Amino acid sequence: MVNWRTLEARVDGVIGATFGEQVRHHPMKNGVADTGRPITLLNGVLHTPSPEGTINIAAGLVSTMVSAEAALVVERSKYPAIVFHKGDRIKGMDLPGQPFWEVKSVNDRYSSILVLALNQV
Repeated sequence: MVNWRTLEARVDGVIGATFGEQVRHHPMKNGVADTGRPITLLNGVLHTPSPEGTINIAAGLVSTMVSAEAALVVERSKYPAIVFHKGDRIKGMDLPGQPFWEVKSVNDRYSSILVLALNQV
């Protein structure tokens, strides 16, 4: 019998592979670049709400799902060495204009993913 956490991780992997896009993590400390942590290019599912209440999932797919804030979902197992902190910057590499977001909080309560709440800067 398969453990439910194993099934959850498989589903998270499929979602990441299907809807994920490239983002760049810019570590920050006290508002300036944190040179003790490297800038990293990674793949994650970037949810970016628009003013009219729709949300973009990956490059080009739009849903009318309501969302109050932007978020980045990252698979833990793919990036075990990356440590995300409040105040870090995330750059959307696949989006027009390659916008930046600031990490508002990091939710690590899920077994196979990290969810970063973001504010666009």
